Amino acid sequence: MNEKPKQAVTLRDVAEAAGVSVATASRALTGRGDLSRRTRELVAVAARDLGYDRGDVTRGRPTTLDPRLIEFVLGSFDDAWTDAMTTGAREAAFRLGFDLVLTLERAEPTDDWPTRVATRRPSGVIIGIIRPTNRQLAELRGLRIPIVLLEPRSDPEGALASVGTTDWQGGYDAGTHLAAGHYSRYIIVTGEPRYRFGRAREEGFRQAIADATGKKVTRVNSEWTDAPLTEEMLRALAEDRSPVGVFACNDEMAFAVYRAAAQLGRIIPDDIGVVGFNDEPRAAHARPPLTSVRQPLRAMAARAVELVAELRRHEDDSFERIELPSELIVRGSTRKLPVEEQPSGS
Repeated sequence: MNEKPKQAVTLRDVAEAAGVSVATASRALTGRGDLSRRTRELVAVAARDLGYDRGDVTRGRPTTLDPRLIEFVLGSFDDAWTDAMTTGAREAAFRLGFDLVLTLERAEPTDDWPTRVATRRPSGVIIGIIRPTNRQLAELRGLRIPIVLLEPRSDPEGALASVGTTDWQGGYDAGTHLAAGHYSRYIIVTGEPRYRFGRAREEGFRQAIADATGKKVTRVNSEWTDAPLTEEMLRALAEDRSPVGVFACNDEMAFAVYRAAAQLGRIIPDDIGVVGFNDEPRAAHARPPLTSVRQPLRAMAARAVELVAELRRHEDDSFERIELPSELIVRGSTRKLPVEEQPSGS
């Protein structure tokens, strides 16, 4: 007996499942019209659950239409991290024949950047260091285009493609280097909230100090951006006059340690050794120049663009995290190793 051919899911099916009109469903899926977030979410979820393919309804447009446009969604445009990332993404997009659109996540509660993305109907979306909500991801998934997370704040656990750096190894390298400086005690300065990458850097650092010295590590909490000089940091550094090695989970926090050292009359690197993370351009120009773990930011962004292009060629239900190696850049904020302890060839 011949099986009855399966009928294609129609826009009317999606509208009925979402409890809206066909016209409303169409506007929601194309990003047009003044619709509530709830309505757009209902339609996007219904389309995804039913397996609705907007490409089946061409409305006079070829299903092979490719706008060659990649959206890069960011939380800000005014810092060294963003500058490096946008440069890397732009260069890769140009090389692969895509245009790059920068989309800002606005602070207003009413902002709905996925709708702005949907209106442009891009080839793919890269989400850079922001935390998309489940509703936002559902709306993006309804577009049936590749989504790549760049240095995500939480672990996507295989649900989405992601690109980052070796955060744990970077923390471990920082700890190994500070331990070789024979400081008497060790502090880690980490940000709140405790994002995935911050936890990984802290775990790597603690493991390195435990392996090399067996000593405990004191934690000082700070903020990821515009890190302030806090009483907690001053107390930890002034606890005793013994030399202390400090690993800050980003360069912002490392510079707060510099300010604390100046206020306490302590000398870097003899009294306080400092290692940061990110290797911002100003790290090399600090006094003394800051030892920092360098993230390959431009390469990470370029890899995210390449991944969008790769995912357009095939579909998968799970994704591995891609990590590019970090590199410890040693400068004047940490003690130099004695000659007999330096690696051969250095």
